[in-house]
Formats: sequence, structure tokens, C-alpha cells
Amino acid sequence: MNELNELKRMILKALDELGNASTDELISYLQSKSAMNATAVNIRRALSQLIREGVIAKIPDVRKKKFVLVIMRT
Repeated sequence: MNELNELKRMILKALDELGNASTDELISYLQSKSAMNATAVNIRRALSQLIREGVIAKIPDVRKKKFVLVIMRT
């Protein structure tokens, strides 16, 4: 479980650096930067938890024709 929390922290840091990013862009970025062995399945699992918790949101991006992930600022 600790690995999942670390992955969540890395996702938030990556989205802060990248801005709006699609899931595929985020996975590629994390796998290229990550020291830990972050698999696409684990990244998607952490993303789904962050979305359910309301920390990040998926919004449509017409230009990319994909959903992008954004950090919800309160």
C-alpha cells in the first residue's frame, strides 16, 4: 500500500510539472522519470483512486481528442 501512496505523490508532482496531460502521456512521463518500477496497471490504479477521492479530474480536451487529467485546486 505504501508503494501506491508513493505513486500517487509522483502522479501529483508530474501533473504539477506537465499541466494537463492525457493518461498515456502521464504514464510515459512517469516511466521515463521514475526510479521505481511503475507499471501502467499500477499507475492507472493510483489514478483511479485519485479521481474517486476528488484530487484530480478527467476533462475532455477537444484539441487532443482525449480526456486530460488536471489537479483540482480548491
